[in-house]
Amino acid sequence: MASPQTQRSPELSSSEDEMDVDEEPERRSSVAETANASRNGNSPAVIFRDATNWLPHVKSLKETDVIILLTPVVIPISTDPTDQSDPFEPLGRALARRHSRIRQVPYTTRNGITSTHLGFIKRGHIIILCFALRPGQQIPLEYGDITFAVSDNKPCIIVVCCSPIDSGLAIPFPTIIQTAGYSLPALEATAALIFGEQESVSSGPAESRLKDPRQPRLWPVEQWNESRDMLSVLELWNHNTNQRFSLDQHILASLLRRPGYAKHYVVRDTSDGEILGICATYLAYVDKEGEKLIASLAMLLVRSTHRQLGIGLSLHSHAVAQLKKTRGVIRLQFGSTFPRILYGPPTDIQFNEEWFRRRGWQLNKDIPGQGQAVYDLILDFSNLRAINDASSKLAFKPCTQERMTEVLEMVEDNSTKQARMGWFDQYTSLMNGPNVKDIILGTEGQKLVAVALTYTPSCGSAIPSNLPWAGRIGADVGGVTCICIDPPNTSIATTSGLLNACVNNLQNQGMRKMFMDGVSASDLEPLKQLGFEIWATYRDVWKDT
Repeated sequence: MASPQTQRSPELSSSEDEMDVDEEPERRSSVAETANASRNGNSPAVIFRDATNWLPHVKSLKETDVIILLTPVVIPISTDPTDQSDPFEPLGRALARRHSRIRQVPYTTRNGITSTHLGFIKRGHIIILCFALRPGQQIPLEYGDITFAVSDNKPCIIVVCCSPIDSGLAIPFPTIIQTAGYSLPALEATAALIFGEQESVSSGPAESRLKDPRQPRLWPVEQWNESRDMLSVLELWNHNTNQRFSLDQHILASLLRRPGYAKHYVVRDTSDGEILGICATYLAYVDKEGEKLIASLAMLLVRSTHRQLGIGLSLHSHAVAQLKKTRGVIRLQFGSTFPRILYGPPTDIQFNEEWFRRRGWQLNKDIPGQGQAVYDLILDFSNLRAINDASSKLAFKPCTQERMTEVLEMVEDNSTKQARMGWFDQYTSLMNGPNVKDIILGTEGQKLVAVALTYTPSCGSAIPSNLPWAGRIGADVGGVTCICIDPPNTSIATTSGLLNACVNNLQNQGMRKMFMDGVSASDLEPLKQLGFEIWATYRDVWKDT
């Protein structure tokens, strides 16, 4: 039974009531080891790190503030076989003696940090997340990442219960307390450390790590300044990508400079102001009402000399938290829609997939949003193999202003049904302008059955600035994007006829090649039959909010 001094919130799911506990608990000798540690002059709990100086915040809590204590469900270490009490209850009681409002919420190894826990985290003022590790066991870092992501920069204290204390653990969080197991003396000492009632005494290695500036920590994040940071960001980009995706300063600056639709964040070296990492984010409208938005985590780069120090985590957590606060955001994309810096993670650039997986991005499944392949294609006009259908009654021609309302209705309907995020915005940008002719229509009689958006590097519309890669390949490379075809007409002959009309439009403007972006795996083979070749392959990665 929980102490009257602390509220304990059991998991609500019936599946979690099945005593889903760590099947290999700490050895029964952990209490004895704790006693030995004390006799040898070592505390059963030590402050491993407090890089953000969060521990002093505990002593300044208001009486009405709530501490959320997240504890693992583990087998009791008591030698009494009838003792079924929660081994972490003593920590809750020890904290409650020092502050009246403690909410203990257990979690299980099967389900981890669930939506139930997230609700508590959002309402709490200080979060304490406990881990109980067997010797040699790795910390489930994703639990900490999720906690940090939703904590909105509130103090988060990580308590690692490991017998014996392992000062060599790689724990990339800013405030960490390590204990010699979860015995009563160890948990009592932990509460005393949290409230600053005793000094942290270490046997040596952990203490020396505290003073090491190369240890992971939470870094201050600030908005980027184009005039100050552009050259550093350009260097970071070209150093972290391959030759295919290299950019010059003018193009990268135009991609990042989107007032009202973009916010970019940087971490600086505090000694000289050098950019150590950048995270670029965008917002794009999904529908004509302007009520739904897609948020893009378009770029996350960290200088190679400063990785594994918490810079990427600091940028990622801050950026995602800011995007989620934006009203109307229905989806987060790892990559970008428009402007299209990268559709998603390129398959030919190495990056730490496990790091992103721990932060909730799925990258290795062949389904939309979780790693399915998406392609950019290139067509040399001399290789075009058009398919002629003599029975087809379709006609293809440039759009006029009079048909734009009809075009926008079709694009909105098609992009909504097929989750083509940001397409409506691209067509809308041509409304009432001279580039409306860059839209190619496919009609059957007076009925609109297909549309496609073409562009050249110097056409004057916003499209090439949103899709830089055609112009980056060459001045004679145009592009086609945002192709919408009425479902009853999605034959290879219709697609071929529409693309042939796009080729003719671009040829008349001096182009010799055509770039096509964001092609799904299901459309790849038919397009290869028409003469297209793969230029780049990405993973489609996103998650609905």
